[in-house]
Amino acid sequence: MYVGTDYYPEHWNRERWETDAKLMQEAGFNVVRLAEFAWVNMEPSEGTFTFEWLDDALAVLARHDISVVLCTPTAVMPAWVASKYPECLATRADGSKVVWGVRKNNCFSINVYRRLSERITRAMAEHFADTPNVIGWQTDNEFSGSHRTTTSVIAQPVEPISRHGCKTGTATWTHLIAARACISGDTTSRRGQRSPFRKIATTTTRVCVWSTTVTPVG
Repeated sequence: MYVGTDYYPEHWNRERWETDAKLMQEAGFNVVRLAEFAWVNMEPSEGTFTFEWLDDALAVLARHDISVVLCTPTAVMPAWVASKYPECLATRADGSKVVWGVRKNNCFSINVYRRLSERITRAMAEHFADTPNVIGWQTDNEFSGSHRTTTSVIAQPVEPISRHGCKTGTATWTHLIAARACISGDTTSRRGQRSPFRKIATTTTRVCVWSTTVTPVG
């Protein structure tokens, strides 16, 4: 049986890692989860990967018989992503943009964000695939979505956008939608849009499934 915890070696001086691993071993822990929020530590600038610090942390844990579940770090984008690709920032239901500097500030419906996510995920998978004490992978962290994701779900080209009002019941109040840009995530006055707004789970589930095809299995 595995008993463990989250661990963030990037938050501590390297001199502390050995002490932490020893204490975890003495407490009966035999597994930790690493790197879920460490994208910028592994890719400090676009296309430049620095995995050496994580290699060292894994080696310290291995010496204390602690296995590791590595996480893809796509839940927190580096500042350089938000600066170079501001479209990756999530959009709230009221149409405003989430600012960089908080967790879960990304939007998975943006193709460039998915491309960047795939690149760091593949780089991790290739680098750590043969690390003996890596026993599993976690994809992202607490998947969620944004209004941008919602509008992409509502406005999928399965049927004309003009039929959206009939489908959701908003046509009763002549809240007819002529274009994707008119879709709002504010469900206070548009109760019929609550269901589509919550369909973000569908999109994020697809992202989760996609992530598992990138990380190594077995």
